[in-house]
Amino acid sequence: MPKKILVVEDESELIVLYDEMLHDEFKVLTAATGKDAIEIFDRENPEIAIMDIHLPDISGIEVTKYIKNKSPDTIVIAVSAYGEKLKDVLEAGASTLVQKPFIVKELFTLIHDLTQPISSIESQAQINLEGSNNIPSSLTRIAFDAVIENMGEGSLKILLKRSGLDRYIGNLPPYDDSPSITRDEYTKIIQNVFYILGEKGAKPILYICGKAGFKHSLEDNPTLFGVAGVAMKLMSENKKKKFILTKVLKRLEEIFGNPHILEEDEENFYVKLPLCPYCKGLTSTKPICYTPIGFYEEVIKWATGKPEKVEQIQCKAMGHEYCIFKIPK
Repeated sequence: MPKKILVVEDESELIVLYDEMLHDEFKVLTAATGKDAIEIFDRENPEIAIMDIHLPDISGIEVTKYIKNKSPDTIVIAVSAYGEKLKDVLEAGASTLVQKPFIVKELFTLIHDLTQPISSIESQAQINLEGSNNIPSSLTRIAFDAVIENMGEGSLKILLKRSGLDRYIGNLPPYDDSPSITRDEYTKIIQNVFYILGEKGAKPILYICGKAGFKHSLEDNPTLFGVAGVAMKLMSENKKKKFILTKVLKRLEEIFGNPHILEEDEENFYVKLPLCPYCKGLTSTKPICYTPIGFYEEVIKWATGKPEKVEQIQCKAMGHEYCIFKIPK
């Protein structure tokens, strides 16, 4: 018997779309209200639910809570046009949240990713990761942990499968300097975060990853970026900023294999990236490199003890020649 999938959606056009997409592989059950969804769930006990968050009666979040309380193993994929609902959705028990509008083929892939059993093959975990795999395991693990904390383990599983990183499902990398993922794989993860959450939902997640990347690297491995707090004690604030930025950018060049150029004028420092792993393959009408913004803000806070806003003033996703980040003096 095919698995049952409950589609909870109040837009009739989308109900038809879901049915066309899913009926060949699933028994599709549909509901246009939260009340109907609960009644159908109680009667049919579907294994999967696609849940619109904004319903005409009961919130999709409340329906998700009901489903997960009654059947913890049921997979719930939340759908919304509002990224700010992400934390509420995950706390309610959804595996992930997909932003409207979505690409039908990609959503179908997500459903398969979530419904396939975890199969972490031991030999995959023992792949030789030398050579082109230049991202330290500690930085990779920090990013994965941030995804789990803010998006849930189901979303991390999706990200890993879609990025060709099945070897890390149930087998997260250690907090050390050993090589882990390639630069291209790192970029694929960021691309998939944008797909699943949209720009609005991706922004806080990637920003948090950036802040955690520097903060935890110092706590767990202070030599990773070659920083030296003692040498900075007698420096002026601007010299501290320049010193730490020079050190950090040199290390980032080694990690990502692309130039990180530091320039300055009387009022600001500027970090210029002619090749950017954070927006590669993406297009946007506004700057979207949120990870380095969080990262550089944490760098400056560590150096001076003061919070400082970093602004991205150019982005290659917008068609600019460089990604440029402005750091006030």
